[in-house]
Amino acid sequence: MRVLHVLPLITARAGGPPAFAAGGAEALDGLGIASTLFATDLGRIPSGSADAYRRIEPDELPAGSDRLDLHLFPVRPPHRLAFSPSMARRLRRVIREFDIVHVHSLWLFPQFAAQCVARAQAVPYVVSPHGALDPYMRRRGRARKALTDVLWQRQMLREATLLHITTEEEGLLIADIAPGTPRHTVPVGIWADRFERGGDGARFRSRFLGGSDAQVVLFLGRITYKKGLDLLIESFARVARASQGALLVLAGPDDENLRPRLEHQARKQGLADGVVFIGPVYGDDRADALSAATVWALSSYTENFGIAVMEALAAGLPTVVSTEVNLADAIRQHEAGIVARTDADEFGAALVALLADEGARVGFAHRARAFAATYDWSVVGPQLAGMYRRALELAN
Repeated sequence: MRVLHVLPLITARAGGPPAFAAGGAEALDGLGIASTLFATDLGRIPSGSADAYRRIEPDELPAGSDRLDLHLFPVRPPHRLAFSPSMARRLRRVIREFDIVHVHSLWLFPQFAAQCVARAQAVPYVVSPHGALDPYMRRRGRARKALTDVLWQRQMLREATLLHITTEEEGLLIADIAPGTPRHTVPVGIWADRFERGGDGARFRSRFLGGSDAQVVLFLGRITYKKGLDLLIESFARVARASQGALLVLAGPDDENLRPRLEHQARKQGLADGVVFIGPVYGDDRADALSAATVWALSSYTENFGIAVMEALAAGLPTVVSTEVNLADAIRQHEAGIVARTDADEFGAALVALLADEGARVGFAHRARAFAATYDWSVVGPQLAGMYRRALELAN
């Protein structure tokens, strides 16, 4: 079997879709399934007309990309749509060489081109929304998304061989979308052992925290509104009152330019010295950050899967997540972390409790690693292969 993944961009800063495609391709290779990845060379999707086109840098590629059959295509204006005529031309030439096309994410030109060519040449295709159809996300950029939906996306979803969802919760949230299209659930995988090995927390503290030995509450992910970082800072004010000298470290790319607003919020709450922004971290720096943390936090207002959550759990980090993370129920059931509502008092109290109780942190660390192991690609890879086999059966 040969699978072609089509993505708007492959940079690690884009979160789940590149991680899923890259990790899945590596896992499937061990099962005798060949994968090819087509993506644009964008380093980020520009958020407005004033944003400059920036090509991806080598250190922004997902881990393991050097082992993949990865093809990057240049974009042309409008860059906001990841418009790449050269990708469309290549798709028309080679798509019949593949058994399945896997389209990742929505709303942009690469997805449009992939589904048009796949339909025209009768190649079955699977679509992974990766949370883009969550009701919360549908409300953002409503006019643009409504136009895209009418012009082509509604048809793309309706005529897909399968819709891939990563959690049962996602399936419930998008039940109204293309209800006649079969669904198939496969979670996002991780290579758990890469996080279990850990990094050098002392090196991270020396480089980014001035050598501080304070307790650290870590957020590691994209600095976007949906991550609820305003709520996290408000929650951390409770921590600062209860735990002298603790630090909140926010690590990740700020593609929405939220940092000035969040810094202003921190100053207003007297947290100017307690909230540290360090920008995006990759590779060894990412592992070092996880090793330096005392507690990991994700206070999202919506979160389809949360691959960074699973990485933190695999690293054995005591974790607090919001109820709006689609993995929250599973985390609660396995007692792998604490689940709190998107309420500053409740979320802050959970952080305070973990920071104050070393025994509880040790217990959560053990259960977190066991839970994360069930999402290792050695487990998830065969599930992904099963989804592709089902798609071929449905197409025939």
